[in-house]
Amino acid sequence: MTAMQQAIAIIKDEHQSMGAVLKGLQAHLDAVREGRDKPDFPLFQAMFDYIETIPDRVHHPKEDEYLFRLLRMRSDEANVILDELEGQHNVCATLLASVRKAMNAYRESGELAGFERSLQAYATFLWDHMRKEEEIVLPLAERHLTGEDWEAIHAAFQANRSQAW
Repeated sequence: MTAMQQAIAIIKDEHQSMGAVLKGLQAHLDAVREGRDKPDFPLFQAMFDYIETIPDRVHHPKEDEYLFRLLRMRSDEANVILDELEGQHNVCATLLASVRKAMNAYRESGELAGFERSLQAYATFLWDHMRKEEEIVLPLAERHLTGEDWEAIHAAFQANRSQAW
């Protein structure tokens, strides 16, 4: 497997892990709404901590520093989408903070609807973001990046695995 294939596999695997956490959050919230379960606030908190730590502090910085930076060096074709995605990386922490705030409001008031809306908005945002990376950015990267670029990207994302994943 080439460095490019390995790097892309890691990036997609990390996206899949983030999606699984989001689905887990939503599934637990659905069970609470339907009366099949009681809210597990420590579980919610742990899942939010994962999202804050892994995607926001580990995954996104590596995309910005390696994948996006190198792609900008090799082609102007991706600049518009990369500007959008980098901006979204900066928004993720703010959106997650609003989900945490909505969860705390739910814990205090028992009103679930605001928490559900906030979580759904965040999940939709993150899934759309990851879809754009996979369907637009990665194919552009495959066309424009060099073998040396992919070696650097693979090394950076492989380091994620040994640290946090």
